[in-house]
Amino acid sequence: MTTENPQAPESSTDPENPPAAAKPGGRFRMSAKKWLVLGLAVVLLAGVGVGTWFLLKPKTATSASSTRTVQVSKGTQTMSVAFDGTLSPRKQSNVNFSVSGTVTSVNAKAGQTVKKGQKLAVVDDADLQDAVDLAQANLTTAKANLSDVYDNDGSSAAITSAKAQVSSAKAALAQANTNLDDAVLRSPISGTVASVSIEDGDTVTGSGSSGSGSNSSTTSTTSTASTAQFVVISTSTWKLEGSVGSADLATLKAGQAVAITTDATTDKLTGTVASVGIVATSTSDGAATFPIVINLAGEHKDLYSGTTASAVITTGSYPDVLTVPTAAIRTENSTTVVSKVTGTTVTTTEVTIGTVFGTYTEIKSGLAEGDSVQITFTRPTSSSTGSASSQGGGFGGGFGGGITDGGPPAGAPAGGTGR
Repeated sequence: MTTENPQAPESSTDPENPPAAAKPGGRFRMSAKKWLVLGLAVVLLAGVGVGTWFLLKPKTATSASSTRTVQVSKGTQTMSVAFDGTLSPRKQSNVNFSVSGTVTSVNAKAGQTVKKGQKLAVVDDADLQDAVDLAQANLTTAKANLSDVYDNDGSSAAITSAKAQVSSAKAALAQANTNLDDAVLRSPISGTVASVSIEDGDTVTGSGSSGSGSNSSTTSTTSTASTAQFVVISTSTWKLEGSVGSADLATLKAGQAVAITTDATTDKLTGTVASVGIVATSTSDGAATFPIVINLAGEHKDLYSGTTASAVITTGSYPDVLTVPTAAIRTENSTTVVSKVTGTTVTTTEVTIGTVFGTYTEIKSGLAEGDSVQITFTRPTSSSTGSASSQGGGFGGGFGGGITDGGPPAGAPAGGTGR
């Protein structure tokens, strides 16, 4: 039986009169095009969410290991102490006028090579010449007075007094002549003029001595290099001054060999320890340092005062020492061990170690020359990128890199740089 719905709207094909919207309670219909747009929007939002999660999720740290096998070897090892310092001439003279006056000429300039005794500058000597003439006159008078005392059969006291006047007049004349000579300032050493601080017309005040020299063991008492009228340095012999820490002080002594490098020259520089100070100077962080002076061997014309240089002092040499790379040694359960390789077998072997020579460590027992040990390196990687990222390590740089299952050997005497 068929039931008719009298309220059902009639279908209309009139484009100007589209069907009315469905009434409440009726069936909702969506076109295929709208379904497609809605589906694409859902897929897009889901993709953005997944991408954001992958982007913001924490990276999981992983590590990649690699190994290398090396042989136990025997040879000569050295310990050393390294420091940076400043080069300066071993011989330097800070030169000043010892008499007062007005400078009438300056005869040398900075950078000029001078000989010992060469004229550097001159002051007006008119007053100095007058002083010589007066001293000469006083001496003449004193001698005449002494003759009169003798001629008049003077007492012994009068004769003694007259002789004393003559001696005093002679000393005054000698000093006046010295002052006249010092009106010309001369270089006390052969070398190079490093600085000049006076010029024509300046008035100078006498310092009491015509020149003063300083070397590695003495210092000028009349001026410093910054206030000296002339600074003359000998550019043939040099010294390196620096400082070391208290931990290195006990291993250093005069006469030890030193290798020196500086960017100022390509020459191979060597020297010896000249002195090691025992009075500490505190640095800005409170650490104590001790002054050290190195005398360079030979003559060097291409060095410059104030240049920075590095020094390596050999403090000890040890022949026929059995060593392995320090990176091969680790600590397990408070025991010092290495991974010994025998054919295809790797075993953990206990060893007794001695002096550490930087990247190499002495083996006193547990291994023999020619044995092989394994070094394991770890390199951090990241699972989020899927590729290993090198964080240093490698087989260079003294077997750098991480050491698995423990750090450097414990209980080993500290050493210097291995050679």
